[in-house]
Amino acid sequence: MKISNFKLMFCLLLLPIALKAQQSSGTADNKKHKIVIQFNDADSLSQNRVGLQVQNIRNVWSNADVEVVCLGAGLDALMTANSKIAPVVEEWSAKGVVFAACANTMRLRKVMKEDLLKQAIVVPSAVIELAMKQEEGWSYFKGGK
Repeated sequence: MKISNFKLMFCLLLLPIALKAQQSSGTADNKKHKIVIQFNDADSLSQNRVGLQVQNIRNVWSNADVEVVCLGAGLDALMTANSKIAPVVEEWSAKGVVFAACANTMRLRKVMKEDLLKQAIVVPSAVIELAMKQEEGWSYFKGGK
């Protein structure tokens, strides 16, 4: 009986160490991760979700390169008048996440650079940006809902 209690106490003492090792195992690799996210949905739920998806990526891979490419209705996430996630864009941009607006969408919707959040960059074509990133070895993910 005493030996069983000792084993139980020993296991309980090691539990925090085992849990810490398990938590950090997803972040311990030295590989440089690069993820490009296509975002093309205007509703607030999708805008919030893409912000959470960026956060989830960075929680696991804190040094991952992340770019969110907004096109079509997703351009709203980067427009000062329509963005539901302006503070999120500001926060993650300061941490190195890139938020890109599609110039083709801007032209079709008559959106000017001045209409965008100051953190947004403009790329000539979202489709070309997504293709180039994948050719450079970036992982592709469709963000939002």
